[in-house]
Amino acid sequence: MERGRSRRRHRLAFVLALALAGAAAGAERIELPPGPDRDLVYSRCRTCHDLQSVVDSAGIPAGDWAIVVQDMGRYGLRIPADERGKIVQYLATYLSEAPPKPAPARAPAAAVDGKAEFERQCSACHQAEGQGVPGAFPPLAGNPDLFRDRLFPVRVILKGLQGAITVKGERYSGVMPPFDHLADAEIAAVVNYVRGAWGNAALRPQGFTEIDAADVAGARRQ
Repeated sequence: MERGRSRRRHRLAFVLALALAGAAAGAERIELPPGPDRDLVYSRCRTCHDLQSVVDSAGIPAGDWAIVVQDMGRYGLRIPADERGKIVQYLATYLSEAPPKPAPARAPAAAVDGKAEFERQCSACHQAEGQGVPGAFPPLAGNPDLFRDRLFPVRVILKGLQGAITVKGERYSGVMPPFDHLADAEIAAVVNYVRGAWGNAALRPQGFTEIDAADVAGARRQ
């Protein structure tokens, strides 16, 4: 029994080491099996590392996944308990030794709530009021880069962004992963919400129109 617990601890330590090492591996696109809350895993986990370590660790039980996700809090992961539970449930179900058949693709809603989608996908880093985290994640509130050109934030969401940038006089150097797993309508709704929230509407240049799903689809094809 002690030998089994030791193997389990070593395997969990290996998962954590792989996950942290992935931070230096870039934003390589790793596809996870379709299933409920897959988007949550993308948005919360891929912010700091790629997901190859997650795929390579398929088959560990739910209790072990829970330990892995909990231990990530030591390295800065801050998510609500309900989201943590959903992530663990997805990993234990769809990266198990006998995963269920792929779930059907989610159909985009006719009307997407941009605020709700922002809170779900973006607020862990950029914060609920778009204020960001000094030295770590740039603010979106009062950020003129949102209006650099009409499709700039769309391309950032689709392709990600890395390297040094300066926002409101403060320098940031990090990696934002691509969020291209989101539907075109979801990305459009997030961009429109952010451009209108927290006083950002006052920064809108004359003639800037809102983004729609067709705009995002065109940017995705580029």
